[in-house]
Amino acid sequence: MADGSAPTAQQAFTSLMRARIAPGLRALGFKGSGQTYELPHLETWALIGFQKAARTTAGQVEFTLNVTVADKLGWAQARRREPHLPARPSPNTVYGPAAWHSHIGRLLPADRDTWWTISATTDPEPVARGVISAVTEYALPAIRERRRG
Repeated sequence: MADGSAPTAQQAFTSLMRARIAPGLRALGFKGSGQTYELPHLETWALIGFQKAARTTAGQVEFTLNVTVADKLGWAQARRREPHLPARPSPNTVYGPAAWHSHIGRLLPADRDTWWTISATTDPEPVARGVISAVTEYALPAIRERRRG
């Protein structure tokens, strides 16, 4: 660090997102920044959101990702019935029948909660590869399936 202090896990996470994960998601067609990304489509919201674990500490950040797909027309109808709903769904919120939602771990072959860990000393490359691979191999097919349905 420029001020002589050691980097934190949060700084490592932010760097991982900016330098590796965001460019990987953009290469797959996603737009966005920070912890929310959208795969643009005329008729549906297709969103990926990164969620940090409550057990995140100064020494390490644990995170997972959530996938949400909502038909835009159906979402607009749901908002008329439930005005508290946001203009666009959040990928990290479960809305019931108004939007399909899944944690990435439920889409993976093991079908179990999946979290990645990053610290100031973690090599970010394998973490980024794991996240982008999970999106490519499991989240994107699930999004495409929900868009057809």
